[in-house]
Amino acid sequence: MADTNKKVRFIITRKDSPESESYKEEFEIEYRPNMNVISALMEIRRNPVNAQGKTTTPVIWDMNCLEEVCGACFMVINGKARQSCTALVDQLEQPIRLEPMKTFPVVRDLMIDRSRMFASLKRVKAWIPVAGTYE
Repeated sequence: MADTNKKVRFIITRKDSPESESYKEEFEIEYRPNMNVISALMEIRRNPVNAQGKTTTPVIWDMNCLEEVCGACFMVINGKARQSCTALVDQLEQPIRLEPMKTFPVVRDLMIDRSRMFASLKRVKAWIPVAGTYE
């Protein structure tokens, strides 16, 4: 994989709004060693031009810690639900297919509405109360 002209191809399921129909859009970006799906999405966001050379809207997704802790970047990658921050491009079959999680309503593109999950966590008080601060 030392080829500096290597490309990575993505097929991303997109949705312009919660009410609109989803559609697929292909993107092709330059390969970089140790690239994960998040860094590839950031590259697409910086230059939102699809594989046909047409300028399009930047892809939307969730991310937070980038350390496989928070779960915000979960999406369906090549048919499997996983965190995109640790999904390495080198280890994925191409074209890499990205879809939103199917168990939640889609807000836009790969971003989902997790509010019902958070409401359930609040209802059962699924947290540990912390009094004071810790060094």
